[in-house]
Amino acid sequence: MAEQIFMTGGTGLVGTNLIPRLLRAFPGSTVTLLVRGDNDADVASRIDVISLNVERGEEGIPGARDRIRGLRGDVLLDRCGLSGADLDRIVAETTYIIHGAATIRFDHPIEEAREVNCGGTRKMLAIAERCAESGKLKRFVYIGTSSVSGQRAGVVTEEELETGQRFFNTYEQSKCESERIVRDHFRRVPAVIFRPSIIIGDSRTGATSSFNVIYIPLRLVQRGLLEFIPGTPATKMDLVPIDWADDVMVHIMALDAANGKVCHVTAGPDRAAPLGEIVLSATAYFDRHTPLGAPRRMEFITREEFERRRKLTRGREGALLAQLDTLLPYVSIDRLFDSRNTDALLLGSGITFPGFSAYAEKIFAYCLKTRWGKLPG
Repeated sequence: MAEQIFMTGGTGLVGTNLIPRLLRAFPGSTVTLLVRGDNDADVASRIDVISLNVERGEEGIPGARDRIRGLRGDVLLDRCGLSGADLDRIVAETTYIIHGAATIRFDHPIEEAREVNCGGTRKMLAIAERCAESGKLKRFVYIGTSSVSGQRAGVVTEEELETGQRFFNTYEQSKCESERIVRDHFRRVPAVIFRPSIIIGDSRTGATSSFNVIYIPLRLVQRGLLEFIPGTPATKMDLVPIDWADDVMVHIMALDAANGKVCHVTAGPDRAAPLGEIVLSATAYFDRHTPLGAPRRMEFITREEFERRRKLTRGREGALLAQLDTLLPYVSIDRLFDSRNTDALLLGSGITFPGFSAYAEKIFAYCLKTRWGKLPG
């Protein structure tokens, strides 16, 4: 039987890269995307763009337009904004639900973050429960984040969630609360939770549609504006390329053994890239391709020293330091993600993790080629 996949978050970095993999992994399947739009014509236009990219992209899926559908809706609305007829069809046909829609802003007030990240999850789970009752649903796939560990340092396991940890921001807190909601439905809905870490560009092409987190300091390095970095050269950066992360999730979501599991989609302690290695490789690349008139000067400092300097800065320098806020949670502590569940479910899959050094220059090259996202790739 052809799979029917209902998906939120299909227009983001993870979602747009998932779609071609889903179509290839599940022959004959149809992916229905919940898309926010002013009207049906707006949704149809966005689906046309997504379909065209899938057909002509790296994966090259012929006939993708006939297998990708769009429904206008919003996870903030009752029944996700779906009409009664559309909801009935989703309930009757859907075999997989992928919930990836979320706000990833760090500066939302907690109630606003909860409205999207927790409220949206509750609404999707309500639909999933009806799909499960119909007997068709094989898996509810929740795309969370490894950052639910908050300020907890050391080895973080897939089983743990609330350990009394504090959070760096409301994104982490609301995603932790959202994951708890999914876990509480494990007995009623066949579900798997994925926790990706810092997702960066494609390891084969360097391509990305998101230039946040690690890309912000990289751009400052390229322009010679980053003179000190909060962290140490040994700080582990858990970076995962988007192609590997999505390959992992598509493989695991198809397995019945994934039900009730939490899976870290992470580099882990042995494969995470040291911050010093990232900075040195970026500096060497940019020195060759966009050399400055004077040598780049960079110093590693503690978070406390960073905060002290920040309080003393104003104007342009203060604005530069503010750009590093999204990086602080990832360089302030070493979070080492154990991936026992993921590793077990990947056995025999042939999916291997590419080390950062093997594709770093592709990441840097794509940044320059697109002028940090201002030009098409």
